[in-house]
Amino acid sequence: MMRHQNWEHKLNEFLKSVGSFEWGANDCCMFAVNAVEAMTGKDHGKPYRGYKTALGAARRLEKFGGVEGIATIELGDPKPVKQAKRGDVVSIQNGENIILGICVGVKMAAVSEDGLTLFSMSVARNAWSV
Repeated sequence: MMRHQNWEHKLNEFLKSVGSFEWGANDCCMFAVNAVEAMTGKDHGKPYRGYKTALGAARRLEKFGGVEGIATIELGDPKPVKQAKRGDVVSIQNGENIILGICVGVKMAAVSEDGLTLFSMSVARNAWSV
């Protein structure tokens, strides 16, 4: 997959535009999908859209092996977290949930009820190349 020539600018603009959490539009999975689309122009989210609640998300995710399953289906096998570069998709365990975000250096950007949230990359579980 090829990133746009000015992918870093596009990623920064995307991150600035992130609003509040919304199931099916701006949850962790759609956040990662939308960030990858901003960097590459490819929408990986089409097969996963259409839910609007936590229950709908859980049912959709179950079909594909959860958010890490979706990342693997769309981006290939995960790589070691230590190899993650800015713009790569990463996952972390957040309480009972595994969430997706985007590596932005030593932090992972993700969406939460408070909008854009940063987590330490030191707690990342998996990473996928974009």
